[in-house]
Amino acid sequence: MKNKTIKKSDTPDTPDTPKTRSRSDEKREAILDAAAGLFTQHGFVKTSMDQIAQHADVSKQTVYSHFGDKQGVFIAAIQRKCIADSLCEDLFTQPIAIDVLLLELARHFNDLLLSHESVCLSRLCFAGAEEHPEVSKMFYQAGPEHLTDLLQGYFEKQVALGILVIDNLQFASWQFLHMINGDAPFRAKLGLEQQLSAAQLDDYLKSCVNLFLRAYKA
Repeated sequence: MKNKTIKKSDTPDTPDTPKTRSRSDEKREAILDAAAGLFTQHGFVKTSMDQIAQHADVSKQTVYSHFGDKQGVFIAAIQRKCIADSLCEDLFTQPIAIDVLLLELARHFNDLLLSHESVCLSRLCFAGAEEHPEVSKMFYQAGPEHLTDLLQGYFEKQVALGILVIDNLQFASWQFLHMINGDAPFRAKLGLEQQLSAAQLDDYLKSCVNLFLRAYKA
């Protein structure tokens, strides 16, 4: 880690100044960048806190102070990827028609599933599921389960508004997300060439939204 000399004039007057928060945020982002790359390449078990700190150019204590432990870094890295792909609470609070929102969700989720990071982490979790099921559990809870909970909450509101009629919100959430997580992501995990063009894949996502709404729209 390179030591930076801080001039007296550069030192903030209080710990609450934007400059202090900015430095902290930069370190946090550097840690998550380093961790995401290491987890993607080596997996959770073979990645150490020392490696994360070294690649982020921070002290190991800084990593601990931000995330608590390696599990905390792993979960935060997965959640950050979801947020980067717009799969977060903000997506579900937009004042737009349900068909528009679901198509936006489908496109963002598909992009995430086909991303290099997601494909690599999925492969690593599957490969180590028997020996390290706790890693698969962390991955599932931080990513798929969290997204399912957000979608289930959105569907609950749509039912209350009389837009959807759904008896089992969890089943409906699984059904929608697993339609998106279809052939293209499966082929990506197997390292196979994609059969559909970008336009054809988008047509498939639109058909998933239409099929779902035909089943559940009031």
